Amino acid sequence: MKKVLVSLPDGVVNILEKEVIGKIGEGYSDTLRTIIMNWLGEEGYLAKKGVKCEKE
Repeated sequence: MKKVLVSLPDGVVNILEKEVIGKIGEGYSDTLRTIIMNWLGEEGYLAKKGVKCEKE
């Protein structure tokens, strides 16, 4: 596993703190990991070993 440093605007951090943290993760790292993994899954990037599947 690799660590990645991410900078977020204050508005995004406020949304995470007020609305998201605690619902889909216990901290910033857990929450952002969940958001990213869900988005990648929805877009089809996780279906075939990192290669995006064509949407029908």
